Amino acid sequence: MTHDTGTNNMVANDTATGPDAKTVGATPASEATVFVASRIHRKSLEYAQRVFKRVVQPNVDGWPLERCLTECDAALVRVFDYPAEYVAKGKRLKIIARNGTGYDSINLPACKEHGVIVTNVPGGNAPAVGELTIALALAVMRRVVETNNRIRSGEQLPSIDALSIGLRGKTVGLVGMGSIAYEAAKLFAAFQCPIIVYAPTSPPERWNVPSEQYPTAVAHTRAASLDELLQTADVVSLHCPLTASTRNMIGARELALMKTESVLINTSRGGMIDEDALAVALSTGQIYGAGLDVMAHEPAFGANLGALRDLPNVVILPHLGGSTEATTEMGCNEAIDIIRDYLDGKGARNRVA
Repeated sequence: MTHDTGTNNMVANDTATGPDAKTVGATPASEATVFVASRIHRKSLEYAQRVFKRVVQPNVDGWPLERCLTECDAALVRVFDYPAEYVAKGKRLKIIARNGTGYDSINLPACKEHGVIVTNVPGGNAPAVGELTIALALAVMRRVVETNNRIRSGEQLPSIDALSIGLRGKTVGLVGMGSIAYEAAKLFAAFQCPIIVYAPTSPPERWNVPSEQYPTAVAHTRAASLDELLQTADVVSLHCPLTASTRNMIGARELALMKTESVLINTSRGGMIDEDALAVALSTGQIYGAGLDVMAHEPAFGANLGALRDLPNVVILPHLGGSTEATTEMGCNEAIDIIRDYLDGKGARNRVA
């Protein structure tokens, strides 16, 4: 099993190459209809409206989803599933640009079949997601949300009854070694946390030798296996893509390896944790707590949270790791620029399929 989140994209060439590849440049950006599949930053929407002839959104201004899918030349995606049947409807669709690193919500085989390229914006949200990783760790390990909820409910809570384990000096185990893990590691280091990493496909010089992508070294040790990391770390933080090998990578067996005062953090992708097993581990005191920005089924709210909903030692957020004002605007604008340049025949940056 390998778990690594380096930001190298899978495809180096910049034009669609399949038998059904669509002519690029036939519809320049200034004449194009672009489907903005989910809400984007307000300033980015205004920017897109200046760049493209028409910007359409589902069920806005007389554009139902079906029409958006069938009449668009390009699609900009933030939080939106693009299954095979949606791709097939896009007879004019040439490019799907994802604002963000992950692209597991887009059906890549269907895109290849229909001559649609897929791009992403890797690394741009890494500082924001790294920041939220620390925020979740602190919220859980200092019992911030739990204590806040208790006093809001009317409980007069003495500080002696709200003691917590704290973060400073705890051993942090990172699964994955990409840009987000790097940003999180630098922040954890500020709390004097020893860093151990499990990332078997990452080169040995990563984070040891400064590079353009990782400009400063981060002191760390490598775990030989995921089991070793789970048994050693006080904080286990997941930073890898959702693949066949990482789905449910943290289940009942793995949770049983963790320390009773350890914390599990996931700001990467839902589906990597068996949430039923996690609920058991949290409710029985097998581990101390968990902080989740992603869930197997999203959007995550109310009954969708399952058995985790009512547990006081888990903090759950609705997948907002990269959602700061600056990061969101920057990422959306970059996706817009990628679409514009590709439609104008200038090639595609950050192509992944």
